[in-house]
Amino acid sequence: MSGLSRNKFPFKISKRVELMKDRQKGLITDIIVYAAAFAAASVPYFLIDDILIATAVFTAAATVPVFIASCIFRDVSVYDPYWSVAPPVMLLLNMIRYRLWNENSVLLFIIVCIWALRLTGNWFVTYKGLGHEDWRYAMYREKCGRILFLLISFFGLHFVPTIVVYLGLTSGLFVMQEEGFSILSVPGAVVMLSAIALEFVSDRAIHRFLSEHPGEHRTCCISVWRYSRHPNYLGEMSFWTGMYLYFLGRCPLEWYRGLGFLSIIVLFLIVSIPMMEKHNMERRPDYAAYQARTSRLLLLPQKDLKDPG
Repeated sequence: MSGLSRNKFPFKISKRVELMKDRQKGLITDIIVYAAAFAAASVPYFLIDDILIATAVFTAAATVPVFIASCIFRDVSVYDPYWSVAPPVMLLLNMIRYRLWNENSVLLFIIVCIWALRLTGNWFVTYKGLGHEDWRYAMYREKCGRILFLLISFFGLHFVPTIVVYLGLTSGLFVMQEEGFSILSVPGAVVMLSAIALEFVSDRAIHRFLSEHPGEHRTCCISVWRYSRHPNYLGEMSFWTGMYLYFLGRCPLEWYRGLGFLSIIVLFLIVSIPMMEKHNMERRPDYAAYQARTSRLLLLPQKDLKDPG
């Protein structure tokens, strides 16, 4: 073994140790930030009687400390876990405060917790620590001036996701107040659980692919990624659709009250997916060919490009 090869090992070990320290510091910091944010948001929450308004105030108030932390640490990714951490917290708070221990609230809370554990777990696997900002946030930071970036960060990168998650959760807030389980809600529960399974399979597949092809900038086309370019987004959109279907099964005459979930669908269709498509086209030489033969969102068989039809 050459001296050059031997010298690589201490360097790799040092980098791994440094990354572990960054992760530990970041995780401790995130836990403190979120604990403080939820504690602060509980004050106005308990001053309001209406469940919808109280929950809206809670999630808005909790977002502000998280935004402040992202400014302090110059890392908007501090906000990333909020999408999955906040919903079960909000549901549990309402269950405790309003004594909502009926079949619908308990079942919905369990399913949301399963969803949150999976999504937060995926974030944890990919988390590198403070300062390792998501490429989308880094792009805005680089292109925009300081004041403009702060405005984009506050309204676009923090409050827009907070608002759409709240809107998606409203159908759950409505149905958890209803006594008695309806058999018509079963399809909604099935859709939610199936969506969680799809996201889990998507995550496992892409993590395996990236570990087998590190730094190659190849497009993942195994497992469910063979049938959809964004199966993880499909799973997320399906989860919130399933929550609405659960509500619809129990409250069909009030179908219009739970349509907030459509804001999540719109967010993925007009923002997340186009942005990811553009990013992949710029980074992956084989993405154009993959794009031509693979469905954009739905799980469909790949196109046979040799077939003129």
